[in-house]
Amino acid sequence: MPLGACAFSGTGLPINREFVRRELGFGALTSNSIDSVSDRDFILEVLAAISILSVHLSRIAEDLILWSTKEFNFIDIDFSFCTGSSIMPHKKNPDILELIRGSFGKIHGDLSSVMILMKGLPSSYNRDLQLDKPPLFDAVDTIKEVLEIFMALFQNIVIEKEAIATKLKDESLFSVDIVEYLIKKGLSYRKAHDIVGRMIKGCLDKKMAISGLSLAELKKYSQLLDAGVYKILNATSSVKLKRSFGSTNPRLVKQQLAVWQKRLK
Repeated sequence: MPLGACAFSGTGLPINREFVRRELGFGALTSNSIDSVSDRDFILEVLAAISILSVHLSRIAEDLILWSTKEFNFIDIDFSFCTGSSIMPHKKNPDILELIRGSFGKIHGDLSSVMILMKGLPSSYNRDLQLDKPPLFDAVDTIKEVLEIFMALFQNIVIEKEAIATKLKDESLFSVDIVEYLIKKGLSYRKAHDIVGRMIKGCLDKKMAISGLSLAELKKYSQLLDAGVYKILNATSSVKLKRSFGSTNPRLVKQQLAVWQKRLK
């Protein structure tokens, strides 16, 4: 609680700051009168946290925009969050996400404005500090609105599973799994990487899938490659092979979901 610090130096009058603190329900008293009136770290910390959060939300918005395009077609965003095109009748624009992505520039500007406001001030209170409130209120109001929109948007997203499954047919996505397959058989990472790199290049040159290679053709790249390679050339096997904590293994993802569901409750 800063009350009682007065303009900057405290007071010689017989006030009881502790009594006021208890009556108003504050957890503690500020311990330095000059710091009490001139410090705005608490505002900068809130704005910094909101700015960092906005970076993550902006990246999520960008992912969703990309995934909703015809080129990706991974998701379908509900029409209530989209608009039509001014010229193309067939187009569905994820305008809400684009506006969210754009609005975060203002939040970063709010943080910058308060930091620049503070950097040139001498110690103690200065009238400039009255200007700290508009950026703070603007950032808090903006992030609250965006979070509410995101919650509603995610409840109405349709996952285009067939389109995603089609993209996952590209077997070069599982090249790292083949590298690790060879490492588990005793090869160094460098040699395994080189072998798989040559194999992928050969398949690309011949415009064929890895699964199209015969066992004899696999053996030409390495005698350690065998029929087991064919079993890992799919997304289901690939994610199940991941065993490190925090990885994409479905079992580990379920564990993380359970942890966050518990924390959020």
